[in-house]
Amino acid sequence: MGGEDTGAEKIFLRGDNGAEFQFTGRQYGGTSYFDEETGTLTLLRLYITENREQVFSFISGSELKKKRNFYVVSKDGEMYRISNGIQTLTLPEDLLFATVFGLCGINPEQEEEFKTVFENYLRMLA
Repeated sequence: MGGEDTGAEKIFLRGDNGAEFQFTGRQYGGTSYFDEETGTLTLLRLYITENREQVFSFISGSELKKKRNFYVVSKDGEMYRISNGIQTLTLPEDLLFATVFGLCGINPEQEEEFKTVFENYLRMLA
């Protein structure tokens, strides 16, 4: 990083699958959604690593339970490689959204809100 002040810091994430991911990077975005029917709050935090990978951290919870997931996404030619720290998939962009949302338990009503944010940040990888 050439001694520049990039705002980078060491970040540590842990997923419910037992995976852990530590990287140097910075948070560059995020959003939240509250589902009044279920009483669940979902937080999406977006990070970029010093290697230009994007990391999507989803934390959702209610009074009864909390779920934590993270996904590391990198561009691989015309495809995207996504890893949850345990498994890695290579997918085209359109399947990437459905996969991440399904894995994170985001319901269809929430998808459009998160998809717009997610698409904008993926364009930064290209």
